Amino acid sequence: MECFICKSKANEVTPSGDYKQLACPECGEYKISGTATKAIENKRLIFDIQRSREWLNSFLGTGQIPLIDEGKALGLQKL
Repeated sequence: MECFICKSKANEVTPSGDYKQLACPECGEYKISGTATKAIENKRLIFDIQRSREWLNSFLGTGQIPLIDEGKALGLQKL
């Protein structure tokens, strides 16, 4: 699978809800909601890689896997 943020090869982790969970060697592990993936496809949304990685890194050491929902995806898009 391809990372939604940087487009590198990522591994999909088995999800337990309405989202995809990916482990990217460049961006780290995160979840992305179904509504966010649809927004990416419909709006041809492109993530700001640096800002997205900084946001993901803010979760390091918390034990939480960050979830990118539609609102967060729009907030992390490249302007």
